[in-house]
Amino acid sequence: MIEKVKAYGELFRVHNLLGTALGVLAGALLVGTELNLQVIVAIASAVSIAAAGYAINDYFDVEIDRINKPERPLPSGRISPQAAYNSALLLFVIGSLLPLVVGPITTAFAIANAVLMYHYSKTLKRKGFIGNLTVAFSTSATIFYGALAVLEKLGKLDEIFYIIPVVVLTFTLTLAREVVKGIEDYYGDKENSVKTLAVLMGPKKAALAALLLTVSCIPLIALSYMWTRLGTIFLALTSTGALLSIFSIVKVLRSNDPISEAAKARRITKIAMFLGIMAILLDRLLSLAFFRY
Repeated sequence: MIEKVKAYGELFRVHNLLGTALGVLAGALLVGTELNLQVIVAIASAVSIAAAGYAINDYFDVEIDRINKPERPLPSGRISPQAAYNSALLLFVIGSLLPLVVGPITTAFAIANAVLMYHYSKTLKRKGFIGNLTVAFSTSATIFYGALAVLEKLGKLDEIFYIIPVVVLTFTLTLAREVVKGIEDYYGDKENSVKTLAVLMGPKKAALAALLLTVSCIPLIALSYMWTRLGTIFLALTSTGALLSIFSIVKVLRSNDPISEAAKARRITKIAMFLGIMAILLDRLLSLAFFRY
């Protein structure tokens, strides 16, 4: 029983779900000042859809994972593909229905994301850069979703405009990470005709694309700082994360084994993304605690 629970925890990427929940909370705090019902509902909805997305991804990727990640729950036989598929569908439905208590626009956004995640795993992932764009959108959507839930309930949807720089920043760094991940998975993706940038252009050119994306995060950080309520804590932490990511991708470009080096760069860009979310939360929570805004 314990082993089965652990296997489902791996399937749903529980550690990543924490990032999803924090992303929604960060978005909510960018436009609001409290943890209320609509924020809790938005977090539960986003976590359900994200968990479903991970499960359905493993279902459609089981053959690729036999090469790239044979220790995963499905290729290792710890969870059957049908069980993963059924759990994904259930979580997609739960995540799509929960925001009905918030409003129709938030609900429509949740449903659209659920449908997108399903089709990403089924077909879009194998279309290379389109798949990368889809993941970047769904990740940055967590911040947008948290803000949307708060603003729809308040009747202030026009204020969603003010968080766009932060959403674009998240989108760009996630896209860079996805390109790096494609370098890491180069052999398995090539074997299964997954058209990532690394497969189409080669690992080194894909690393250059990832580097350009990461460098573009620097002006986006400055714009987010100037455009939103965010202050110096946000500026310091996000800049640190971006610089670490840049240095790690430069190492991929210089390495004689860019595929192995890409695994390290992917981990660092993931840490940078977590730093960014924590930067928003810390900045907003301290502002609320000391300045009440």
